[in-house]
Amino acid sequence: MHKLPLTLAHLDDAQRKELKRLTSRPVISWPTVVQWVVVVGITLANYTMAVMALYPLWVGTIINTVMGYMGFSILHDAIHRSISKNVKVNDWLGQSAAFLGSPYVNLKLFRWGHSLHHRFTNSEKDPDMVFKGPVWSLPLRWMLIDLAYFRHAIRHGDKVSTPELRKTLYMAMLTVCLFALLIYWGYGWHIFWLWFVPSRLIFLLLGYSFFWLPHVPHDTVQADNFTRATAIRAGWEWLMSPLFQWQNYHLIHHMYPSTPFYNNRRVWQLLEPELRQYDLAVQHNFAIQPTIYPAGTWQSEEPTAAVS
Repeated sequence: MHKLPLTLAHLDDAQRKELKRLTSRPVISWPTVVQWVVVVGITLANYTMAVMALYPLWVGTIINTVMGYMGFSILHDAIHRSISKNVKVNDWLGQSAAFLGSPYVNLKLFRWGHSLHHRFTNSEKDPDMVFKGPVWSLPLRWMLIDLAYFRHAIRHGDKVSTPELRKTLYMAMLTVCLFALLIYWGYGWHIFWLWFVPSRLIFLLLGYSFFWLPHVPHDTVQADNFTRATAIRAGWEWLMSPLFQWQNYHLIHHMYPSTPFYNNRRVWQLLEPELRQYDLAVQHNFAIQPTIYPAGTWQSEEPTAAVS
């Protein structure tokens, strides 16, 4: 993977050590494990209470949507092996998180596709480019993330993805059979409101906030200009960081994919002085379109020095 020629000259020895710690895969990421416990616990409890009619199904829809959105950070960190150096623990946590919202999603197949995104960001080989297009089509594109990755694996598969694609087909078959039984037993509406609707809403939210927004306007290939191809978001960090699960510093994620998601901001704070010497795409506050700052021109939070 292409790396920036950062000199890190502005960092002292203690800061270099801290950067290495923040960007390295942990023995076990306890914050992520805690998040897994919360997401899994609330989701399972929600299914139980909604099926028991302790509250309306639409309440269960909202809860599962929120938990699924939070659970994606677990799945995503597992893809980058950022939860644990122990591969089995890392992958088990990630796969179990995927099962809650998409029981047919194969962690290893998703890892293959997402690795292509990191390698070929904004190029024709980037599988995530399917999530950009006419504005009217974007919600539908985002709601079908799972099908888009499945289609990409079929059309562009290789010796790495083909075995995992077979496993995915097997998992999908089992899911269909399970859902068919549940519908037969009278749980059709529960599946619709507690799984189908939340799964589409989760993908809609992720498609916007994670797959599409950090790379707007998708006109710079990462291999040509690393720092301009992926944005960072400046302003309202107290809200944006938890809302975007620290992917508002998405450039840091592309630079150091092994970094646990909650460390992205701290890595940015260490590297910001040097990164300001590169071209930067900065989404200020609630902006969608970034302000493009040529190297060395972003000197404040105000976009007065920007070149559009």
